[in-house]
Parts: sequence; structure tokens; C-alpha cells
Amino acid sequence: MPQPAPTPSIVVLVSVGSALLFTAYWLIFAITSDAGLAGGAMSALYNTVPAVALAVVAHALLDRFVWPGHRWVQWGVQIPAALAFAVAWYIAILLIRALRTDWVEDGFSLKPFAPVAFAWQMFQGVTFYTLVALASLAIWLSRRIDQLIDAASNPPAPTALTSILVKTQDETQGVAVDDIVMVSGAGDYSEIVLRDRTVLSTSRLARFEATLPADRFIRAHRSHLVRIGAIRKTEPAGNGRTTVHLSNGTHIVSSRAGARLLRDAAL
Repeated sequence: MPQPAPTPSIVVLVSVGSALLFTAYWLIFAITSDAGLAGGAMSALYNTVPAVALAVVAHALLDRFVWPGHRWVQWGVQIPAALAFAVAWYIAILLIRALRTDWVEDGFSLKPFAPVAFAWQMFQGVTFYTLVALASLAIWLSRRIDQLIDAASNPPAPTALTSILVKTQDETQGVAVDDIVMVSGAGDYSEIVLRDRTVLSTSRLARFEATLPADRFIRAHRSHLVRIGAIRKTEPAGNGRTTVHLSNGTHIVSSRAGARLLRDAAL
């Protein structure tokens, strides 16, 4: 799976962090050694470059595998990761220092730090990893919060209801919503009129009205719930009522309230 390109905030963070780290090392080497500004810049460079490269790799691994995991994973890997980061940084500096010598003529030779310098380097590595991990966590949390806000602002569209289960006296039947012409109430029962048959359900009409999509069904009468797509035509029936002709060839007379709903639904 292709990974998304770094966001501008990460690019800016890496750039600013690299510049600050390089400047700090440059000033330290320029002040504490006789190498001068040029020599201090080179020493700062071979300390900074591996640190920044390792920081980018550490963030990528944390962001992909650690922060999305369980809390025990998030906390459990930090000490080993910090030590591995510090050791990798130390080895990278040794390699760069070895390449700066005349290794072609004299041979490749790694010169370890003195114990005090080694301890200081490991301390720097663990500290720098801690800062990287905190920045990585902040970036991940910020993105996660944005995702949650976006999900809350744009909830998924409800799935269109295509079929329902109808309870009869002896069984439960699946009925396609588009096959329903109308549902008529009959006391504690409901009569579901389909295109090719009629099913008697043990549920009341109010249950069907609450379940079936309100934008596809109209309560044309106190006893009749009609699918809009099954209406062939309507015509006045007098006294504010309407005769509704349905696709199966039958018709019903609406109530006054049902007639108003039919008029309001017409474009």
C-alpha cells in the first residue's frame, strides 16, 4: 500500500529541527575545539545528518506500527527503541568519522569514543529519541483528532432499505420493499398487498410505518400506508378526499390528512 506524502507540518518540523540541531552542534564544536568554524561545521554535519535520518525513520515506524496499536505496545517498545536509536546514531557517527580519514591508504578503522564520551553520546541519543517520539505522537494524535472530527461532521449515509422480514402466523417471509403496493391495517394485524400476492402479518400498521422509508411511503389513510412508486394516479373524491389508483389495479379513498400529504408530495 503506498504511503501518503509527508504533510507540510512534518516537513517544516524536520527542517526546523535539523537547523536547530546543526546550529547547536556547530556552536559547541566551534567553542570547545580548535577546528574553527569550518571544522566545527563538518563535525556538526556528521552528527546531525544521521540523527535526522534516524528521526525520520523512527517517526515512520512509530506512526505506522506503534501509535495505532494497544497501549501496552505503545509503552513497551519505547525503552528498547530509545536504546536502539542511540546505538544506531553512535555507530553512524563512527562510520562517518572513519570515512573522513585517509581510509583508502590507511585502511578502514573504527575508533570508539572514550567511555565518558560514549556515555554522553548515549545520553544524547536517548534524549533526542524521546523528543522525536513525543513529536511523532503529537502529529499522530493531531491527525487522529482531525479524522474523528471529520467522521463526526460527515456521518456515512444510511443504507437504503431494500427488503423487510414479515411475521405471519406460521413463518417469517422476506419481502422486497419495491414489491409492496400498500400496507393496510386490520386491528392487530396488517395486510401487505404485494404485486402478485397478499401477506397477512401479525404486526400492526404503526410498526410498518415506523420501519418503511418515509420518503417512499405515505399514510394515505388511517388504515392504509401506500408506496409512492405504486401510485398510478390520483383524482378528487369529494369532501377533501382523494381517490388513489394503484399499480395492481385497485384503488383506495384517502382521508383529508392523507390527501394533503399526497398534494405536498407532488412536484
